[in-house]
Amino acid sequence: MVQQDDVIERTSIVTYALLEELHTVLADSAKPDETSLGVIMGLAMFLDEKIGPMRSQKLMSQAPGIILKTDAHVTDELMQRFAPVLRAFGTHLADFATAAAPARPLTKVI
Repeated sequence: MVQQDDVIERTSIVTYALLEELHTVLADSAKPDETSLGVIMGLAMFLDEKIGPMRSQKLMSQAPGIILKTDAHVTDELMQRFAPVLRAFGTHLADFATAAAPARPLTKVI
C-alpha cells in the first residue's frame, strides 16, 4: 500500500505513466527526437510557471541524486495501478488529436 509520506515516489510514478501515454499519442516515428524535446520543453515550462526558474534550477540539480539514491524505475505493478485513468486520458487525447477541428481565429491582437 502506498504511504502518505512517499509523495516523490507517487508523483514520479504518475508523471512517468502520464508521459508514457502522452508519448504514445504524440510520437511521430519520422521525428522521434522532436517528441522527446517537446516533453522536456513542456516540463521545463511547467516547472518555471509553477515554482519559478530559480527553484526549478535548484530542484533539477537535485534530481539526479534523488534518482540515483532511490534506484528510480517504474515497475509493471506500479504502472498498472495508475494505468486505467491515464490510458483513458491518452485515448481521449488521441481521439481529440485525430478529430478534424476547424482552425480557431486568434483572439489576441499583437
